[in-house]
Amino acid sequence: MHSHILPGIDDGCATVDESLDSIRLLKQHGFVGSVCTPHCWPMQYPHITPTHIKAWRDALQREIDKAGLDYALWTGGELRLYPDAVEWMSAHGVPTLAGSEFVLCDFWEPDWQAWIDDTLDWLIEKGYTPILAHPERSPTHEEYDTHLDRIMDRGVLLQGNLRCFTGEEGRHPDQTVRRYMDEDRYTLLALDMHRPNTLQGRLDGIALAAEEFGAERVEAMLDTKVRELLFGA
Repeated sequence: MHSHILPGIDDGCATVDESLDSIRLLKQHGFVGSVCTPHCWPMQYPHITPTHIKAWRDALQREIDKAGLDYALWTGGELRLYPDAVEWMSAHGVPTLAGSEFVLCDFWEPDWQAWIDDTLDWLIEKGYTPILAHPERSPTHEEYDTHLDRIMDRGVLLQGNLRCFTGEEGRHPDQTVRRYMDEDRYTLLALDMHRPNTLQGRLDGIALAAEEFGAERVEAMLDTKVRELLFGA
């Protein structure tokens, strides 16, 4: 549900070959498809819009089919929360996950800003459900858990990154992802895959999380719940 697999458009896979190599490895670990969630943040990636994401997804799907890999892609996006995010969505559309009501979001602010609440409230009022990606990696520390509690009470879901279980993201995310699992804050877990050279570590995070928190629980958060929310399956 969280991948930067589309080639050459953000900090994810750089080429079609990298995308296909990633898919081969994902298939070895039982994955059958990915939601394409490139960064939607015009300050750094002004070319990335929902319309372009669909075209890029279609192009990569053709390459996948040509390679005979039997792997599905869906459109999405990772919406950066920033002061003009509502105006951007009003102009370009909301980058929902696989055409569902769910919208993957992130932010990287040292302090909690009022426009974070304003953007989340706008999405909720429009009938969408925001999913906050990797809160364990956030640089916001002061009263951060209190803010998370507040937005969760309004219906925002949290998604943890599996790579944080390996320690590769640093000490704070390593500790926080486990604490949030203990506190049952997450609804979902995801690889947040980027390039193939970092994919194995993310896959290793599945095994670590399963060992510590139970394989059935991790599978539900990585697979079953995703199917339920995005596809009603």
